Amino acid sequence: MTKQVTVPSILNDELDVTQVLAYAGCVLLAFELVKSLIIKPIKAFYWNTTFCESSPFRSYKEDVLTRHRNEFEACLLYLRDFMEAISNEEFLSIQALRHHRNQLAHNLPDILNTLDIGSCKPLLERTDRVLFTLSNYRVRMEIAADPEFADRGIDWDTVVGSEYILFKEVLKKIRLLGYQVESDP
Repeated sequence: MTKQVTVPSILNDELDVTQVLAYAGCVLLAFELVKSLIIKPIKAFYWNTTFCESSPFRSYKEDVLTRHRNEFEACLLYLRDFMEAISNEEFLSIQALRHHRNQLAHNLPDILNTLDIGSCKPLLERTDRVLFTLSNYRVRMEIAADPEFADRGIDWDTVVGSEYILFKEVLKKIRLLGYQVESDP
């Protein structure tokens, strides 16, 4: 006797579950890339460093962690308010990505049948711009001041790190799913 397996009614014929799951994976990865460009470099900057009295920097705890009880939020506020590395609009875009990521990560079974991936296009476009800004800022902070790179004709307005390069690959995968996302060249 053969047992017939039926697909739960939550998964209707019009929904391509593979596309939604692939999209969710791309968003989760995009957020982790943004997060790595926010927390890790700031921690590395302060690691084992003692600043002189005249320095505007004190310590990771004083300069960063006093801004918010959540480390991610504190680092984001530090980048916006203290370093002026991101604008308020970019700050809000990162928060929107974080909210979208949390919705996907915690509610995917409930929204699997109703998620409109096409409506997320503006968020992904803003994420692309913010990630470029963060990546460019990080590369500039890490190597632009090094005299070895001074006379090499590098266009510092276009340099990016590996996180942004990986994110661009993620956007390509989203395009393959059939959702066009505009981005910088």
